[in-house]
Amino acid sequence: MSTTSATRMAPERTRRMAMPHWSDRLGKTMRAAERELEEAQYSGSLLDLTYADTHRFPPPEWTLEEFNRAASGGGMTYTPYAGDQNVREAVAANVSSAMGLPARASNVLLAPGTQAGLFTALSAIVEEGDEVLLADPEYLSTERMLHYLGARVTHIPLRHDGDGRASLDEPALREAAKREPKLLIFSNPNNPTGAVHTEESIADVARTARAHDMHVLVDQLYCRLTYEDTDFHHLASFEDMADRSVTLMGPSKTESMSGYRIGTAIAPPALIDRMEDILSITALRAPAYAQHLLRRWIADDAGYVWERQVEYQKLRDMAIERFARSDLIEVEKARGTAYLFPRCTADVSDQELVIALKERCGLVVNPGYQFGPRGVGHFRICFAQEEKAFESALESIVSTVDDLAAGR
Repeated sequence: MSTTSATRMAPERTRRMAMPHWSDRLGKTMRAAERELEEAQYSGSLLDLTYADTHRFPPPEWTLEEFNRAASGGGMTYTPYAGDQNVREAVAANVSSAMGLPARASNVLLAPGTQAGLFTALSAIVEEGDEVLLADPEYLSTERMLHYLGARVTHIPLRHDGDGRASLDEPALREAAKREPKLLIFSNPNNPTGAVHTEESIADVARTARAHDMHVLVDQLYCRLTYEDTDFHHLASFEDMADRSVTLMGPSKTESMSGYRIGTAIAPPALIDRMEDILSITALRAPAYAQHLLRRWIADDAGYVWERQVEYQKLRDMAIERFARSDLIEVEKARGTAYLFPRCTADVSDQELVIALKERCGLVVNPGYQFGPRGVGHFRICFAQEEKAFESALESIVSTVDDLAAGR
């Protein structure tokens, strides 16, 4: 089949996923720009700083034991689409204790990864033409899903206080809410910046949602990975928010369990039912044996998570200290996640920098434009790396920025 024929066959919704409206800024669609990054070559091995090194930071020891027990006859092969009932009950109990709100199995859907939970939730809520408010910057896949579903996206600026505290721009949020949008979406802690929303920010979101009968989806994948005793506030625990919010959580990042492909969505039962219908025609269910690992997630890993926080904070501080000695890189402290979102102050585009890092140094990083208009000029790195390799990578990033700024 020719490329032309294949292009003609592509549904409009898949063409929207290429983010063609970015052509004015990038000179090409976002997908074309990303393919350019993928095609950039390096002669040696690559160090991918877009995700954590799960060999250096492996999952809890009990995960393989639990998986093997389920696969050896202790677990169902074909669970209900929403997940094994006993596991959902355990997750509800674990989440209730962590979030400070009552939850039952009917509030829980087990998804094949939090990404699938996000798509399933959006598919069960958003219709063609709906206006959806989206934090900016925000997780790179969310806006693409919204365009795929035919939503009209309005960006709400994410504000930082310089110390890793976040809030949505209150005037922008209130003005957009007057149009009665279908949904507001944001991550907390924020991906890509690592900023954690203040209690005032979450309270303002709750007030706005109640006043305008708006639903809210909050991605809390990193809510257990925070630093320096940072207070974390769960939106669903605020007054009247459990019935109008979707909370995404899971063990893929903090507990390094991404390879098991399991995540959870916490939502009102009626919405969970719709999400189960969506899941039944896409992935059917989360991996059946892996579901059983969620029995012990949250309940049995507090010590493990504490050790992970200590190790990650040292790596975060190493990166912040190194960038602080550069005249051309600015970065704000991340109070959560395993990411930093530095800004290059030199006259160097996101695309130019990330291609140079790959071709010259063998480093893979995310360009800031992937995360929204306010991400332009930044790049995202995951600091959950082996210490010596990461230290070398930081030196390579700084020297590459210096060389590009000097025209070398």
